[in-house]
Amino acid sequence: MHWLKVILIFLAAFFLFPIQSFAVIPSNVSLEKVFTQKDGLSHLSVLAVAVGSDHIFIGTERNLTVWGKDGKVTIWGPNNSPLKLQRVPALAVRGKELWTTCRSPVSGGGTFRWDGLQWQAFEEIKDDMQSNYITCFHVDDKDMLWIGSEDQGVNYYVFETNPFRKFGYLASKKGLLENRISCLASRPGETWIGTLSGISVYRGKDGEKYLFTNYSKATGLPADHIIAIAVNPERVYVATTMGLMIFENNAWRLISIAEGLADNWLTCLALDGNDLWIGTKKGLQLYRGGKFEPPIDYRDGLPSSHIQCITVDRSSLTSKIYVGTDRGLVVLRRQ
Repeated sequence: MHWLKVILIFLAAFFLFPIQSFAVIPSNVSLEKVFTQKDGLSHLSVLAVAVGSDHIFIGTERNLTVWGKDGKVTIWGPNNSPLKLQRVPALAVRGKELWTTCRSPVSGGGTFRWDGLQWQAFEEIKDDMQSNYITCFHVDDKDMLWIGSEDQGVNYYVFETNPFRKFGYLASKKGLLENRISCLASRPGETWIGTLSGISVYRGKDGEKYLFTNYSKATGLPADHIIAIAVNPERVYVATTMGLMIFENNAWRLISIAEGLADNWLTCLALDGNDLWIGTKKGLQLYRGGKFEPPIDYRDGLPSSHIQCITVDRSSLTSKIYVGTDRGLVVLRRQ
């Protein structure tokens, strides 16, 4: 009877308090640094990261942190820059320029450019901007800057080729699927525009006609709430609230937790060569060779499993992956 009681107690403990499995960081990937407020980060919640030649630009819930590759940290906000609001949800580096926005649910924010010496602010209407409520930036292979807005479509910067106008625009009246833009990506000849109702692919103009291909639930798109897009010449990866969509050989397929995805509600994507980094609220995953690596999370040294943005820097022989979480910035190195 004594041994029977021991066995029963062991089984009860096993089912009530199961042994926690530990995640394993993918091969050739190492945790280099966790950058937090003690290192100078302006706020723990990191919303966007852009990598320049000399600086890492970090948009947070409270101001813009500029982390120099020499280790120096500078904070830009309403007190020392034109950024009139503290929340900085989107960034892009274009050559030596930084493009950014600041946001408030009530008062918008606008678009701002830092050229290394001075700031320039762009406002809706008077500067040809469709909206001050900016959601995303993207720089394509021809160095064209694209800007997505919350409810008024897409702007693109044309001032360098058209001195009479600062920005052109795309909107539903020109063929865009809808005006609520969530993300932007591109490959040669195509701009991929994610919206809250599906995807528009813009291929330029034929005379006065705007060339769009639109994908939505009505045309067979598996999921239409688009969160992020990453593209290469072979395929397109799309983060949604229902899993990871892949567009390949002119067909869509949806991958979910049944195939190894950590969570169906994705938060961000970034390509690293032929592989894909995927952010969720349950950790960071690497998708390579058609398979998902186990998610990297707090058990591997991340300050949080809630991933909010990913930026890959492949300017050297090794990749650096900058991962924004709600508890700090993580820097991974991949050999």
